[in-house]
Amino acid sequence: MSKEAHHIRGRIGHMSRARRFKTVRREPRVWCTGVVWLLFHYFVKTVDRFGFEAPHPAEKWSLISHAFVSFYALWWFGLLWPNHVKSSWKLHIRRGTGGVLFGCTAWLTVTGCALYYIGSDFWRFWTSILHWTIGLAALAHSCYIC
Repeated sequence: MSKEAHHIRGRIGHMSRARRFKTVRREPRVWCTGVVWLLFHYFVKTVDRFGFEAPHPAEKWSLISHAFVSFYALWWFGLLWPNHVKSSWKLHIRRGTGGVLFGCTAWLTVTGCALYYIGSDFWRFWTSILHWTIGLAALAHSCYIC
């Protein structure tokens, strides 16, 4: 490979420092809002005035904030698609880590949307479990590649 071709290959799929910082900054926000929802959903309950256990009022707002931050992160992923993801994939640059990140993003997007539309309690329960287990693991993978 010529020196010029090597330089071009090195620049394709390259992100500027500012864009990389903006990208890396988004995932912990999504992860943290999801963890806050998990904590409120499974561990923090309130008792209503009749003595029944009820969801904590902050559970609803943590879920709304998680959805909002997730949509914003997905929009940002769409901005990276044409210049970073697609070009790097064609040139076989970091396909392993990129493939795992894309797979996690696709899985979390599909299961997150499914949670909104699924009506069956049985399927909603299992989709939720599969969504947040992959979501919790995604941060570990992200920390590994950074």
